[in-house]
Amino acid sequence: MTQGPTPALYAARGPDDLEVATIRKELEESRCVVVAGRTEDWWPHGAGPDAEDLRVLLGADRARADRQPTPERRIRFIVSRLMLRATAGALLGADPALFEVAYTVTGRPYLRGCDELDISVGDCEGLVAVGLMDGGRVGVDVAPLQPPLLRLPSVEHLLTRHELDRLHAARPSARHPLLLRFLTLKNSYAKAMGTGRRIPYADFGVATDRDGCHLMGKDGRFYVPGLGAASNNFGSTHLISATGVAKSG
Repeated sequence: MTQGPTPALYAARGPDDLEVATIRKELEESRCVVVAGRTEDWWPHGAGPDAEDLRVLLGADRARADRQPTPERRIRFIVSRLMLRATAGALLGADPALFEVAYTVTGRPYLRGCDELDISVGDCEGLVAVGLMDGGRVGVDVAPLQPPLLRLPSVEHLLTRHELDRLHAARPSARHPLLLRFLTLKNSYAKAMGTGRRIPYADFGVATDRDGCHLMGKDGRFYVPGLGAASNNFGSTHLISATGVAKSG
């Protein structure tokens, strides 16, 4: 498999804050971008959760929005679709309302009619991030930096021996951030590949060093050196991890 590009992360406080020229250039050069923003910044001013214009814009996604288990989850879902359409519209120079989010048989979202532009969505506690990649696969995951802390015994079954060794060797204050990075990078890779948890998380890992991120086997050996992945803090509240996987050949 060809090495994927390293995703570039951009923060935006709504569609009017998108760095259109910069993001377009990044997509042309590295082919993978991630845009992130807080739900309160992206929610249309003065609009209620059941505003008719929002329901029209959601189209077929209205039913999915209505099935969200909590009001906060419903808001994040709607914002993710607004952000996807706005970002795709800015990148392609088209009206955001023209884009329709559809789904594969496995539930993976895609933009209908944009076969070469892959998409992924991650959201958590007031933050939404959308990834777009030209000519490959992208996965995005978001997690809060603050407690509740992940406790190692409860997640050991998701880690390789190499990752566990790194965690035990780390300073106590560094263990939770490192564990969070491991897990969100695994999630983003699984999203990009469309495998979910069908590949046990203990069978592959992610190593980070000065050269970037590397996918490795459970024996600690690299089998995709230089994986196209990135993991960055969003302010002091969230961690965003993304993986770009180039097409084979």
